[in-house]
Amino acid sequence: MTSRKQGQSYMELILLTHIAATFAMVGIIWFVQVVHYPLYTRINPDAFPNYEVAHINLVTLVVVPFMFLEAFTALLLLFNPPPNVSIWLVLVGLGLVGVIWATTLFFNVAQHNALSVRYDHDVHQALLAANWVRTVAWSLRGLLVLWILARVIQ
Repeated sequence: MTSRKQGQSYMELILLTHIAATFAMVGIIWFVQVVHYPLYTRINPDAFPNYEVAHINLVTLVVVPFMFLEAFTALLLLFNPPPNVSIWLVLVGLGLVGVIWATTLFFNVAQHNALSVRYDHDVHQALLAANWVRTVAWSLRGLLVLWILARVIQ
C-alpha cells in the first residue's frame, strides 16, 4: 500500500470512529433527556440517593469511553482534516465538544453529586435544563459529522 493510501485509510478510520462515537452519544443523550431524567421524579425520595450513586457509576461506564473517543478523534481530525472539509468545520465540531465537556464538568457533575445526597426538585430541574445544552450540542455535532461525511464522499 502506498503512503498516500495509508494516510487516506488512517483518516477514514479516524473519521468513521469519530462519527460512531458522536452518534453513540447523540442516541444516549436523547434517551437520557427524554426518558431517563424525567423518570427521576418517580423514584422514592428515600431510595433516591442510592439510585443516583448507582446511576452515576453505571452511566460513567457507558459514556466516558465514547466521550473520550469522540474528543480524541476530534483532535486528530484537527491535525489531519479530511479532504474537501474546511478546517472551520472541524473547529466548530471541536468547539461543540468543549461546550459539552464544560457543561458536563461544571454543571451536570455538581447536580448529580447533590442528587446523590438527597433528591431535590430544584436540582433535578437544573439538571434537566443543563442537559438540554448537551443534548442540543450533541445533536448539532451529529449534523456536523454528517455534513463532514457528505463533503468527504462528494
